[in-house]
Amino acid sequence: MMGFLGTDAPFLSDLSLVLTWILMLTAFVGGINARRRRISAHCPVMATAALLNWIPVLIIMIPTWLGIVTGRADVTSGSSVAPLGHGVLGAFTQLLMTYTVIRMYWVKSLPPTRPIWLMRITIFLWTVTVLGGTGAYLILYL
Repeated sequence: MMGFLGTDAPFLSDLSLVLTWILMLTAFVGGINARRRRISAHCPVMATAALLNWIPVLIIMIPTWLGIVTGRADVTSGSSVAPLGHGVLGAFTQLLMTYTVIRMYWVKSLPPTRPIWLMRITIFLWTVTVLGGTGAYLILYL
């Protein structure tokens, strides 16, 4: 089945793109809460967005990435370099997001002792990953 965004992408790739952007925008709302010192609103929003991001990653992105690596993916055009780079950065970023949530909620004794830089690096990498994933989508399906 073809997607719903008007490209040659499969339905699941379109769904992954939309879900990822919704979660990224949700994270930006969490970031706004942090800037306004509304930490009680910031923490659950960021944790929810980071953990829900595992759904498109596990169900859609990893199988697609493995298909590209093995040459079995249903891509219409473009190079596989961008999706491969996106996959490597995305895997690191998703693991870092998960570590950050675990560190902030459940195991506060994990490093670093001052986690603000960890959170800033994580949101920066997540933003780069989402933009890179959008670029990979455009390369593959336009």
